[in-house]
Order: sequence, then C-alpha cells, then structure tokens
Amino acid sequence: MVGGLERGYPLRDFEPYASIIDCALANRGTAKGDRRPHPRYEVPIYVVDMCQALAHAVNAAGGGPMTLAEMIRLERTCTGADYPHKLAMRCHRLAGRSIPEEQTK
Repeated sequence: MVGGLERGYPLRDFEPYASIIDCALANRGTAKGDRRPHPRYEVPIYVVDMCQALAHAVNAAGGGPMTLAEMIRLERTCTGADYPHKLAMRCHRLAGRSIPEEQTK
C-alpha cells in the first residue's frame, strides 16, 4: 500500500478511501493521457477519476453530498510524503467516521 503509518494509525483503517488512492497512484500513467490536465479542473485526469471515486465512496457512507469539485479542492490540500494518509483520513472524516483524538494530534 502507498503510504504507511502515521502516529500509529494504519492506512487500512481509512478504507475504502486508502485503497482507492493506492490504486490510483499505482496505476497512474498506465492509461494513455491520464497524466494530461483535465480541461475543466486543471489537474491530471487520473486525479479527477480518483476524486470521483472518493466522492462516491464518501457519499455512499452517508458523508455527502460531496461533489467532484469539492473533492478535487480537498485533494489539493493534501501534500507531502504523507499525501495518501492525509487524503484517506480526510475522506474518512467527511464520511462521518470518528478517529480517536490521540490519533489526530
């Protein structure tokens, strides 16, 4: 899995979001043109596809309504080596799932 542990909270605890992100990152560049910028959102097409899947998962978990544009804005706030962890954790929170407070400090 891309990512790992942060403060003892494994990415697998942020399912299905961690798997969606992991799959998107592992497969980026395998489809022709998926690294080209999307004409509307100005991020790579694989990011748009990943964000669509994440928004659908958040909405299915009862955390919505979450639009594609909102998920793309959220994705843009996640940077650095712990990018997959941040994005999966934030999706998990949006879905209304609690994280022990000691894990968020």
